[in-house]
Amino acid sequence: MTAPESLVVTGLQASYGRVRIVEDVNLRLDRGEMVALVGRNGVGKTTSLLSIAGLRYGPGGGTVRVGDVDITRATPHAIVAAGVVLVPEGHRVFKELTVSDNLKLGAYSRRRRNRAEIAADMDRVTELFPILGQFALRQVGSLSGGQQQMVAVGQALMSRPRFLLLDEPMSGIAPTLVDELYDRLRQLVREGIGIVVVDQSIERALDRSDRFSVMDNGRIALTGTSNRSACEAANAIVLGVR
Repeated sequence: MTAPESLVVTGLQASYGRVRIVEDVNLRLDRGEMVALVGRNGVGKTTSLLSIAGLRYGPGGGTVRVGDVDITRATPHAIVAAGVVLVPEGHRVFKELTVSDNLKLGAYSRRRRNRAEIAADMDRVTELFPILGQFALRQVGSLSGGQQQMVAVGQALMSRPRFLLLDEPMSGIAPTLVDELYDRLRQLVREGIGIVVVDQSIERALDRSDRFSVMDNGRIALTGTSNRSACEAANAIVLGVR
């Protein structure tokens, strides 16, 4: 029986046409931990996250479970309702809308819930990211890349996730905001959310995470506890010097 506080991926497969991109990926994420998913470009990290979140590539294979609930064939909407939310790469927000409207859209799956409850969640997000409260009425397109990424994470939090899948959240943002965003993610971990983060910087990712998995050629090549020796081993795989 799967632990009720875990997201467990077993034997995940995904293809583009006849080309297999993800082959037999196994991944476990417990609530209250951060797992770094690292590897070279093109080894299947993004495809893995998209597949977990409900986007299908080819006939696929494997299982995805939240506790004892099998969400392998669930719709993306049902997967969000089960507590698994993807924040894709590239600041995927509605840039012509205000910060406030973007956050409200994150609660779309809960639109029939108590409005006061959703308002309280808005307050929680702006407490976590104060700049979003200050810029609530600004168009998101006028914000910096790092601030837009905060909107994207805040939007995801409005669905009350138990597990967050973050694809390259640090890409293209200023170093000072990278530190701030990681600090906020660690705060979410302390509050019981499980986070998978894809980051091109192995050193940074392993410094901030609890565990790590290295992808190579569509498979998990190495996994373990994040520490200095693990960082060296991960770099060796990515650089192809094993």
